[in-house]
Amino acid sequence: MGKQVEASGERPPAKKENTQLRGLTPFKEKQKEIVPGPSEEALRESEEKYRTVVNSANDGIAILQDQVIQFANPRLAEMGGYTPEEITGRPFAEFLSPPELQRVHEVYASRMAGDIVPGKYELHLHKKNGDFLFVEVNSSLIPYRNRPAVLIIIRDSTERRRTEKLKDSIFRISGAAISLDNLEDLFRSIHHVISDLMPADNFYIALYDQSLDLLSFPYFVDTYDPTPNSKKPGRGLTEYVLRTGKPLLASPEVFAKLESRGEVESVGAPSIDWLGVPLNIDGRTIGVLVVQTYAEGVRYGEEEKNILQFVSNQVAMTVHRKRAEAQIKSQLLEKDVLLKEVHHRVKNNMQVISSLLNLQSRHVKDPHVLEMFKESQRRIRSMALIHERLYQSSDLSRIEFSQYLRNLATHLFHSYQADTSRIRLKIDAQEVLLNINTAIPCGLIVNELVSNALKHGFPEGRSGELDIDLRHVEGDGYVLQVKDDGVGFPEGLDFRKTETLGMQIVTTLVEQIDGRLEISRKKGTAFRLEFNELPRKKSS
Repeated sequence: MGKQVEASGERPPAKKENTQLRGLTPFKEKQKEIVPGPSEEALRESEEKYRTVVNSANDGIAILQDQVIQFANPRLAEMGGYTPEEITGRPFAEFLSPPELQRVHEVYASRMAGDIVPGKYELHLHKKNGDFLFVEVNSSLIPYRNRPAVLIIIRDSTERRRTEKLKDSIFRISGAAISLDNLEDLFRSIHHVISDLMPADNFYIALYDQSLDLLSFPYFVDTYDPTPNSKKPGRGLTEYVLRTGKPLLASPEVFAKLESRGEVESVGAPSIDWLGVPLNIDGRTIGVLVVQTYAEGVRYGEEEKNILQFVSNQVAMTVHRKRAEAQIKSQLLEKDVLLKEVHHRVKNNMQVISSLLNLQSRHVKDPHVLEMFKESQRRIRSMALIHERLYQSSDLSRIEFSQYLRNLATHLFHSYQADTSRIRLKIDAQEVLLNINTAIPCGLIVNELVSNALKHGFPEGRSGELDIDLRHVEGDGYVLQVKDDGVGFPEGLDFRKTETLGMQIVTTLVEQIDGRLEISRKKGTAFRLEFNELPRKKSS
């Protein structure tokens, strides 16, 4: 458990009344007169209420007097891995490091001198198992057993701090990718970021070139082994992660098991814990991110594996982007390569935004708010797909829209976890080339219409079919139709005047592309969009 809180005077004899709040009364620091207390019966009733509230609180609560913990609620003891009896009667200094103890004493002395001091601060508390707990502390003076004491309320901030550090790590890696041109400097910066998240004295990045079938080690820091030369993949742990595309936490026991099955062989100095995660991009494993330890006192667990895997997503995009940039620099005269990189960067930036939304949504409890986060991610994904198709296309000015529709619909079915055995997807689309000015609004319109059908068209296990049609019409026009045979759009409801954000987006985008949208309520719902391709914007 960590340390923090203030105390004063000499230590009194230890008391066993660790679950009692007797003597706790309202306190006013500037009160000069002592008002007669309530009756004994009222006092007992008040203490019972206090005890119930305090013992069931989600935050840790303690009373300090004469530098000793006079009372601790069950939650505070639980946070440090103790029982209330194990911490009651002990000096609070035992749970604080010397620097933090000094800071706490200074705050307490200032408060007792009548100075204005902050009532809230953060500390590290020692836990029973030797770990540290990062907490936020609120403290105030109260009377306790007719003497001054300090009431502290402690909230565990470990998870919040971890989330903040993870978000900060993404921004730091992104910033390094933008500011650093040299790959070695970039990898060194990534090493520093990971070292702030976990022990990483021994760290390396291995990259795989599929065209050459060659494994290289552009960044390698290790206590015992020198940097390996580039080589064909063998049977080491690095190659195991490369083959499987899955993270691996290899303790000596795990390594022995894999070795006995002939899946790996020993390479280099034997480590205690070896933790490697794949660097995946566009469904391919392009390398491996590894930390390892040779000291018994430094071990890795599931938490470190999850952290490294999360960071690896950003590292993979950064490495992939840097490798693409190196290729671009060798082809500066190739306009199409430059344009592809623009679309690639836009798509990757949208993926970063989507990742941040996903990280933030983990702390949202309201299901309606959580759904808003997911809808935002789907809209971002629909736009990112456009840029992805463009940078993969030989014609950078136009996108083949029928394949885009298939990718988008498949993504939405997966996102909504739609049962494909119950809701069938049918796409009948002619090959249509659209420029980006038309493709992005049309993609967002389809995203909203398909999402609306999946959310509302097939309730309570209803089966049916969702059809997406796209075709040329006479002249330069196109017709796009999204149809389902579900429960149908409510009669009498004008989709142009609904208050739902999705339909408002559809209406706005239809106007943006000068299109015309009609609805049919026969045997379900069918939205029919007629539009022409917008002219390309001229470069300034």
